[in-house]
Amino acid sequence: MNKKLVVLFPGGKYSTDCPLLYYAGFKYEVLGYDKKCVNISKNISQNLEYEDFKSAVKIETYEQLKDVSFSDYDEILFISKSIGGVVAGWIQDKLQLSVKHIFLTPIPETLSYLKRDRGIKCVICGTNDKKVDLNHLQDICSKEEILLHLIEGVGHRLEVFGDMNKNIDILKEIVSLY
Repeated sequence: MNKKLVVLFPGGKYSTDCPLLYYAGFKYEVLGYDKKCVNISKNISQNLEYEDFKSAVKIETYEQLKDVSFSDYDEILFISKSIGGVVAGWIQDKLQLSVKHIFLTPIPETLSYLKRDRGIKCVICGTNDKKVDLNHLQDICSKEEILLHLIEGVGHRLEVFGDMNKNIDILKEIVSLY
């Protein structure tokens, strides 16, 4: 039997219980995947300098995943949001895993992981995301032949503040890409 695993990597302020990651996990569970959610503990302060925060999240993520029997799985999918993409790429290298990726709202540091040989299913970003240079992201995805799906008029959270119906439509659009 083909054993499959999906691992969800949260953003700094976007947990795996938030809609984009919750429904990603839910969809893949329905498709027969085992699910593992990485959690950023409340002990890691959002007030840390970025490099210190990133290092703490990497260490904590490694501790959560180091004992997972990845070799038991025929297919592994990492779905990551924001800084979670940086951590997902780093974990793939650190544990020497063959995985597929879905990157949600990559940040500049994620861009070095956007290579065609890394098994990237797609990258999803809002056209108003201020955390990444959209032109640079488009150039990299084009050069590396990676599917880039842009959501018009939304920022880093891939949502429109105060418009529930539009947000549900966006969520449906994104989940269909998973």
